[in-house]
Amino acid sequence: MPPVAPRSSSPPVPGTDVSVSPTPHAPLEPLITLADTRTLTLLERAARHFGLLTPRVEIRCDLRGRGAGQVRRQAGQLWTVRYNPALLARHGEDFLARTVPHEVAHIIAFHRHGPRIQPHGPEWQAIMRLFGVPPTRCHDYDVSDLQTRTLDRFPYRCGCRSHLLTSIRHHRIQRGQRYLCRACGQALVPVPAAGNTD
Repeated sequence: MPPVAPRSSSPPVPGTDVSVSPTPHAPLEPLITLADTRTLTLLERAARHFGLLTPRVEIRCDLRGRGAGQVRRQAGQLWTVRYNPALLARHGEDFLARTVPHEVAHIIAFHRHGPRIQPHGPEWQAIMRLFGVPPTRCHDYDVSDLQTRTLDRFPYRCGCRSHLLTSIRHHRIQRGQRYLCRACGQALVPVPAAGNTD
């Protein structure tokens, strides 16, 4: 599957320039198109800079809650980047200038250095600087009116400690995905429920 194309024929946003200054309730579809285009432009730019193949991505604008963006690696070489439409609509120009590079930098850092690096470590920070964006870990948008969901936690263990995983990661493990402990490198395995001998 080739990289995802922008949702419209709007011209690409070159480099790190952002050409939109939305109102607090700007129409969302043009902003989604700009976020798609900027994501692909930055991916191609970073891949050229580091001599990599451009990662294949699926771009979605369906993230809920208080996070601005999220990156996940799917099976094979496909990455999914998700953006929060409520925060994109409210903070269009700033979102395109800071959040989109933030998520793209995660993809390139993991694509180049592998999954064991720290998410906001020096590899990620260097890519943010390549994009001309301060390497800040978290956004500072007002999210006080946005709902966040409470996730169940499931006990897991590795070779060195106990872990509590969210239901999201728990269900991914049930479907075959593996998570490794960053300290010992062993796979996380579920802790049997009390009275369960399985």
